[in-house]
Amino acid sequence: MSPNRSGTRAGRARRRRRIAAICAAAAICAAIAAPRPESTQAAWTDAEAGTGSFAAITVPAPADGGSCVIVGSLLNLLGSSLSLKWKLPAGYTIDNIRIGYTGSNGLVPVVDTLLGTNLKTTESSGTYTTTLTGALLNAALGATRVLSVQTVHASGWVSDARTVTGVWPILSLGTATCTVTTTPKPN
Repeated sequence: MSPNRSGTRAGRARRRRRIAAICAAAAICAAIAAPRPESTQAAWTDAEAGTGSFAAITVPAPADGGSCVIVGSLLNLLGSSLSLKWKLPAGYTIDNIRIGYTGSNGLVPVVDTLLGTNLKTTESSGTYTTTLTGALLNAALGATRVLSVQTVHASGWVSDARTVTGVWPILSLGTATCTVTTTPKPN
Protein backbone atom coordinates (compact mmCIF):
# COMPACT_ATOMS: atom_id res chain seq x y z
CA MET A 1 0.00 0.00 0.00
CA SER A 2 1.45 3.28 -0.99
CA PRO A 3 0.93 6.29 1.11
CA ASN A 4 -1.59 8.91 -0.06
CA ARG A 5 0.54 11.79 -1.06
CA SER A 6 -2.29 14.21 -1.56
CA GLY A 7 -3.14 14.06 2.08
CA THR A 8 0.25 14.86 3.46
CA ARG A 9 1.43 18.15 4.55
CA ALA A 10 3.95 18.44 1.76
CA GLY A 11 1.24 17.66 -0.81
CA ARG A 12 -1.04 20.36 0.48
CA ALA A 13 1.80 22.93 0.41
CA ARG A 14 2.57 22.07 -3.23
CA ARG A 15 -1.08 22.49 -4.12
CA ARG A 16 -1.18 25.94 -2.48
CA ARG A 17 1.95 27.05 -4.34
CA ARG A 18 0.45 25.90 -7.67
CA ILE A 19 -2.77 27.78 -6.95
CA ALA A 20 -0.80 30.89 -5.94
CA ALA A 21 1.30 30.66 -9.12
CA ILE A 22 -1.81 30.26 -11.26
CA CYS A 23 -3.46 33.30 -9.56
CA ALA A 24 -0.31 35.42 -9.99
CA ALA A 25 -0.06 34.44 -13.67
CA ALA A 26 -3.75 35.29 -14.17
CA ALA A 27 -3.28 38.71 -12.49
CA ILE A 28 -0.28 39.51 -14.69
CA CYS A 29 -2.19 38.48 -17.82
CA ALA A 30 -5.20 40.60 -16.76
CA ALA A 31 -2.97 43.63 -16.15
CA ILE A 32 -1.33 43.27 -19.56
CA ALA A 33 -4.65 42.72 -21.33
CA ALA A 34 -6.53 45.53 -19.55
CA PRO A 35 -6.99 48.72 -21.59
CA ARG A 36 -4.84 51.66 -20.58
CA PRO A 37 -6.59 54.70 -19.03
CA GLU A 38 -7.31 57.52 -21.44
CA SER A 39 -5.49 60.81 -20.98
CA THR A 40 -7.38 63.75 -19.48
CA GLN A 41 -7.39 67.47 -20.19
CA ALA A 42 -7.57 68.40 -16.50
CA ALA A 43 -4.87 70.67 -15.13
CA TRP A 44 -4.21 72.75 -12.07
CA THR A 45 -4.06 75.94 -14.11
CA ASP A 46 -6.35 77.38 -16.70
CA ALA A 47 -5.18 79.40 -19.69
CA GLU A 48 -8.25 81.66 -19.54
CA ALA A 49 -7.80 85.08 -17.99
CA GLY A 50 -10.19 87.74 -16.85
CA THR A 51 -9.77 91.49 -16.73
CA GLY A 52 -11.52 94.27 -14.92
CA SER A 53 -11.01 97.80 -13.79
CA PHE A 54 -11.90 99.98 -10.86
CA ALA A 55 -11.45 103.57 -9.92
CA ALA A 56 -11.02 105.06 -6.49
CA ILE A 57 -12.56 108.42 -5.86
CA THR A 58 -10.78 111.29 -4.22
CA VAL A 59 -13.17 113.54 -2.35
CA PRO A 60 -11.92 117.13 -2.66
CA ALA A 61 -11.56 119.18 0.51
CA PRO A 62 -13.28 122.57 0.70
CA ALA A 63 -11.10 125.11 -1.10
CA ASP A 64 -9.29 128.04 0.43
CA GLY A 65 -11.57 131.04 0.68
CA GLY A 66 -9.16 133.41 2.39
CA SER A 67 -7.52 133.79 5.74
CA CYS A 68 -8.96 133.02 9.13
CA VAL A 69 -10.16 135.68 11.53
CA ILE A 70 -9.95 135.57 15.32
CA VAL A 71 -11.55 138.12 17.64
CA GLY A 72 -11.08 138.59 21.35
CA SER A 73 -12.74 141.41 23.22
CA LEU A 74 -11.45 143.43 26.15
CA LEU A 75 -9.67 140.82 28.30
CA ASN A 76 -11.76 138.25 26.37
CA LEU A 77 -14.57 139.01 28.83
CA LEU A 78 -17.22 140.11 26.38
CA GLY A 79 -16.91 137.23 23.94
CA SER A 80 -14.71 135.80 21.24
CA SER A 81 -15.01 134.38 17.75
CA LEU A 82 -13.07 132.28 15.27
CA SER A 83 -13.89 132.32 11.54
CA LEU A 84 -12.83 130.16 8.62
CA LYS A 85 -13.42 131.19 5.00
CA TRP A 86 -13.79 128.39 2.45
CA LYS A 87 -15.35 127.51 -0.92
CA LEU A 88 -17.35 124.50 -2.08
CA PRO A 89 -15.49 122.03 -4.31
CA ALA A 90 -16.88 121.73 -7.85
CA GLY A 91 -19.91 119.45 -8.06
CA TYR A 92 -20.80 119.62 -4.36
CA THR A 93 -23.44 121.58 -2.44
CA ILE A 94 -23.61 122.85 1.12
CA ASP A 95 -25.51 119.65 1.94
CA ASN A 96 -22.26 117.74 1.26
CA ILE A 97 -20.35 119.66 3.93
CA ARG A 98 -19.61 118.51 7.51
CA ILE A 99 -18.67 121.22 9.98
CA GLY A 100 -17.43 120.57 13.48
CA TYR A 101 -15.38 122.05 16.27
CA THR A 102 -13.46 120.97 19.32
CA GLY A 103 -11.67 122.89 21.95
CA SER A 104 -11.31 123.96 25.48
CA ASN A 105 -11.32 127.29 27.19
CA GLY A 106 -9.83 126.05 30.43
CA LEU A 107 -13.29 125.43 31.86
CA VAL A 108 -15.26 122.24 32.27
CA PRO A 109 -17.05 121.41 28.95
CA VAL A 110 -20.49 121.83 30.59
CA VAL A 111 -19.57 125.37 31.67
CA ASP A 112 -18.20 126.05 28.18
CA THR A 113 -21.57 125.02 26.70
CA LEU A 114 -23.47 127.12 29.24
CA LEU A 115 -21.37 130.11 28.23
CA GLY A 116 -23.03 129.99 24.81
CA THR A 117 -20.75 128.60 22.13
CA ASN A 118 -22.45 129.13 18.77
CA LEU A 119 -21.63 127.89 15.24
CA LYS A 120 -22.92 129.72 12.14
CA THR A 121 -22.16 129.54 8.38
CA THR A 122 -22.94 132.34 5.89
CA GLU A 123 -22.27 132.68 2.15
CA SER A 124 -21.29 135.68 0.03
CA SER A 125 -20.29 135.51 -3.66
CA GLY A 126 -19.42 131.80 -3.46
CA THR A 127 -17.25 132.14 -0.36
CA TYR A 128 -18.56 130.62 2.85
CA THR A 129 -17.65 131.87 6.30
CA THR A 130 -18.10 129.54 9.26
CA THR A 131 -17.86 131.33 12.59
CA LEU A 132 -17.55 129.83 16.05
CA THR A 133 -18.65 132.40 18.62
CA GLY A 134 -18.29 132.31 22.38
CA ALA A 135 -20.39 134.49 24.63
CA LEU A 136 -19.53 136.42 27.79
CA LEU A 137 -16.38 135.09 29.57
CA ASN A 138 -16.03 132.31 26.99
CA ALA A 139 -12.27 132.79 26.44
CA ALA A 140 -11.40 134.86 29.52
CA LEU A 141 -9.23 132.06 30.98
CA GLY A 142 -7.59 131.41 27.64
CA ALA A 143 -8.86 129.05 24.99
CA THR A 144 -7.87 126.86 22.09
CA ARG A 145 -10.49 125.90 19.55
CA VAL A 146 -10.30 123.92 16.31
CA LEU A 147 -12.95 124.46 13.64
CA SER A 148 -13.01 122.12 10.64
CA VAL A 149 -14.91 121.77 7.37
CA GLN A 150 -14.99 118.54 5.29
CA THR A 151 -16.67 117.42 2.08
CA VAL A 152 -18.79 114.26 2.31
CA HIS A 153 -19.34 112.20 -0.86
CA ALA A 154 -22.68 110.40 -1.41
CA SER A 155 -20.84 107.09 -0.79
CA GLY A 156 -19.95 108.24 2.73
CA TRP A 157 -16.26 108.88 1.97
CA VAL A 158 -14.98 112.16 3.38
CA SER A 159 -12.27 114.57 2.32
CA ASP A 160 -9.35 115.89 4.28
CA ALA A 161 -10.45 118.69 6.60
CA ARG A 162 -9.87 122.38 6.06
CA THR A 163 -9.04 123.37 9.62
CA VAL A 164 -8.51 126.57 11.57
CA THR A 165 -6.97 126.57 15.05
CA GLY A 166 -7.58 129.61 17.24
CA VAL A 167 -5.68 130.39 20.43
CA TRP A 168 -6.76 133.10 22.89
CA PRO A 169 -4.30 134.02 25.65
CA ILE A 170 -5.45 134.28 29.26
CA LEU A 171 -7.19 137.64 29.86
CA SER A 172 -5.88 138.88 26.46
CA LEU A 173 -2.34 139.03 27.83
CA GLY A 174 -0.87 138.55 24.37
CA THR A 175 -2.14 138.27 20.84
CA ALA A 176 -4.89 135.90 19.79
CA THR A 177 -3.81 133.85 16.78
CA CYS A 178 -5.41 131.63 14.16
CA THR A 179 -3.80 129.19 11.74
CA VAL A 180 -5.40 127.50 8.71
CA THR A 181 -4.24 124.01 7.68
CA THR A 182 -5.47 121.01 5.75
CA THR A 183 -5.72 118.08 8.09
CA PRO A 184 -5.65 114.57 6.61
CA LYS A 185 -8.64 112.46 7.54
CA PRO A 186 -7.91 109.53 9.87
CA ASN A 187 -7.63 106.18 8.07
